[in-house]
Amino acid sequence: MKSNANYKSVGGVESCTLYPADAVTTALFSCEGCEIELSGTAIEVPLLDDASEYEECSQMEVGATLISHRLHLVAERNEAKSWLNDHFIERAYTEGFVAVISLCDGRRLLAGYSAQFGDEQPLRLESLTSTSGTSLNETPSVTLRLISQDTEFSPEIL
Repeated sequence: MKSNANYKSVGGVESCTLYPADAVTTALFSCEGCEIELSGTAIEVPLLDDASEYEECSQMEVGATLISHRLHLVAERNEAKSWLNDHFIERAYTEGFVAVISLCDGRRLLAGYSAQFGDEQPLRLESLTSTSGTSLNETPSVTLRLISQDTEFSPEIL
């Protein structure tokens, strides 16, 4: 079988950087996407290959459109010790995060911040799961699930 060197995957999360919810200093939104400037301490989450995902779900609630943003980040459990601590978990529950999500198709999305709500609807911790794996060759992992609700889909960062 001939290999296709130009193959580019169309989904999945390649990398994710989390910022404090109030880290956006400048945001310019347009039909094409947004331009942003961020401050504060960034947390680059080292992800396991082909395991993380970002999901947006549109629903109608009392006549209004509601978009649920779910970010599922999967990291190796031993590597997660460098960033996953009590302070991180408390911040994830209370303050929340703004995320810069790099997708495998090359796009970058801004989640947890919107033109309408600013930083009022950040991504917050929905659940945290630690797993040992089911076989000797499976890597023990941590799955961090963050959720936010808004009225718009996440804009692409230009």
